[in-house]
Amino acid sequence: MPGRESAGEAWAGLDAPWREALEAAWDSYRRGGVAVGAVLTDAAHNVIGRGRNRRFGDTSPRGLLAHAEMAALEALPAGKDRARDSVLYTTLHPCPMCLGAVVVARVGRLCFGAYDPTWQGIERLPRLNEEVRRRWPAITGPLTGPLGEWLAVLPCLNTHGALLRAMEAAAPQRAALARTVARRLAAPRGLPGTADQALEQVWDLLSGHGN
Repeated sequence: MPGRESAGEAWAGLDAPWREALEAAWDSYRRGGVAVGAVLTDAAHNVIGRGRNRRFGDTSPRGLLAHAEMAALEALPAGKDRARDSVLYTTLHPCPMCLGAVVVARVGRLCFGAYDPTWQGIERLPRLNEEVRRRWPAITGPLTGPLGEWLAVLPCLNTHGALLRAMEAAAPQRAALARTVARRLAAPRGLPGTADQALEQVWDLLSGHGN
């Protein structure tokens, strides 16, 4: 369709922390993990922390707590006031564990790419009490359009666990898209080496869902 944004244009339009978070997510997928990536920036917008999900990956640390956000948050400055200048970018909305770490550490802003249907309603936690509201970060997200669809389906590409089941219940069309994207990426030529190459390969599939 004339005037529709291309994959390359969409990728170039992302802020540098977002591109790095997507690369981390894609790296996790290529290594057999759940495709979630996160980066932490400081007050000057420099990336100071990085992480990818290692839940089912090929290297340690592994296990239930090996989430991308937890790895990125290890770079937080020691002083809680300094943490307020930090921004956490994550391709998928944090789970209760990672969101709790963000709140306890008093990270100032959270930017997420897509909602996790496993934890629907978690955004209502600030209603609990004034202390939670006071510590809660400013939140931006999700991303929209084909990029938003890409980040929503990425974690479903190589898992048959709770996330895919939640997606099938909450958004069956998106779950079907995830299966279609996975089949496209599983072509005999092998997985693309970088996140932008992968995005280019499935952009036509995403464009029909991200409007």
